[in-house]
Amino acid sequence: MSAITEVALAPPTEPRQVAIIDLGSNTGRLIALAYQPGYSYKLIDELRDVVRLAEGMGVSKAIRAEAFERGLDTLKTFKAYCAAVGVDDICATATSAVRDAANGPSFLAAVEAKTGLRLRLLSGEAEAYYGVLAVANSFAFDDAVVFDLGGGSAQLSLMQRRRFVRSYSWPLGAVRLSERFLLSDPPSKKELKALTKYVREALKQVDAGLGRLPLVGMGGTVRNLGEIQQKREGYPLDLLHGYLLRQEALDEIVEEIISKPLSERRAIPGLSADRADIIAAGALVVREIVSWLGSPGLIISGQGLREGLFYPYLLESKDHPLLPDVRDFSVHNLARQYYDRPAHNAHVRKLALSLFDQLLPLHGYGAFERELLAAAAIIHDIGMAVNYYDHHKHGYYLALSAALPGFSHREQALLALLVRFHRKGKPDPQGVGGLLAEGDMERIHKLAALLRLAEYLERSKAQRVREVHCHLSEGCLRIEALVNGDARIEIKQANLRSDLLARTYHVKVEVVLGRA
Repeated sequence: MSAITEVALAPPTEPRQVAIIDLGSNTGRLIALAYQPGYSYKLIDELRDVVRLAEGMGVSKAIRAEAFERGLDTLKTFKAYCAAVGVDDICATATSAVRDAANGPSFLAAVEAKTGLRLRLLSGEAEAYYGVLAVANSFAFDDAVVFDLGGGSAQLSLMQRRRFVRSYSWPLGAVRLSERFLLSDPPSKKELKALTKYVREALKQVDAGLGRLPLVGMGGTVRNLGEIQQKREGYPLDLLHGYLLRQEALDEIVEEIISKPLSERRAIPGLSADRADIIAAGALVVREIVSWLGSPGLIISGQGLREGLFYPYLLESKDHPLLPDVRDFSVHNLARQYYDRPAHNAHVRKLALSLFDQLLPLHGYGAFERELLAAAAIIHDIGMAVNYYDHHKHGYYLALSAALPGFSHREQALLALLVRFHRKGKPDPQGVGGLLAEGDMERIHKLAALLRLAEYLERSKAQRVREVHCHLSEGCLRIEALVNGDARIEIKQANLRSDLLARTYHVKVEVVLGRA
């Protein structure tokens, strides 16, 4: 369990912008990020273009003229975007389609001559390394198996102690396998059998014992499968990162996909229309990987190669650029994006945790709840970025609007609920009850009560209440506030807002000025 800690009060460097370009076998993507090295980052834009660079390569192993031009056109567009917005750095890469093409060197030369971009050609192992780096910096796993499926290739990598160990790489990309095996619409049983046999032969070199580790999947096909299942089950969050696609659900989706012709496949909710013609091959590869490893399912990563390429910029390190604590960084990064008042946030955290520790006999909670409370204290005011009025409500949807790396969806929902009720209101599930476990709403009541009181003890945001001492006797909770200067607004507001604490803990609450 990580600890949500206090952080430096000022960013160490000026903000910068970087564009990461990934020219894959199926799509070309650009992500633009604003960041302060070692401190914070946010995604500011994304461009995507279907290039199908590997289309029709066949036995000639050459990028066809049409695909060649599509690739150049996409990169010209990306370069024009970078010039328009004035990014500080561009990191442009190419992967298996260019790597395996007989005319790959000619393509790289044409790109540099016509766009000015110097594409970095990644090896299969380098692709796998950056995928692992993305997982190491966006999940709280020490060990995992990372599966990356693209249009031209697939990589399966072992991560131990958050470090890349080794990888397997095969030409099992969705575009390549579709062209080689699935020629009928819908695919025939004979074609499906041949493709399945081909994939299983490739997987024989993989230690099936790796299935004991979490299996994290990335790539467009994997994300699309997750989106399909979320639509099927009416998932309450519009978040993919960290979503578990269970094996049983995966099997059902694959059977639906391979049984439908392309015209019907395009209508499957959650499936991208421009991926419908290659999803069958990709889905079969995913199913075989999960089955071979004996994994209960696939944990979907919203981050991948592009984010892995970004972390050396953020952390200013080319060797092992790892965040010290993914969960801690995620929470502070969210606060910095929306309401960067570190002194106030850290002081609310200090007071809330002091109340938590002193009232342990009343709630009986442990490290899990303590960390949730600490994290919620850091982000409790993010809704102020929208408006002061109802900022607790704005904060709730901001806390659920994007992935919070390192946290499960249940934990993220709990944090969002704590933000929602840190100011006022009687806690309720707010539509995310399906993600919660037994006892979670009681947790929300008890932790929100502590966070709310801590917030009002810091009402002026001036750290005037430096510490609190709790005294419990015969159903009465007397809280002494030790102060610096005039803290009458804090004492008054804390007493007015102590009702949730009183109701939840079944005590009469009194906040008084303590003696120094």
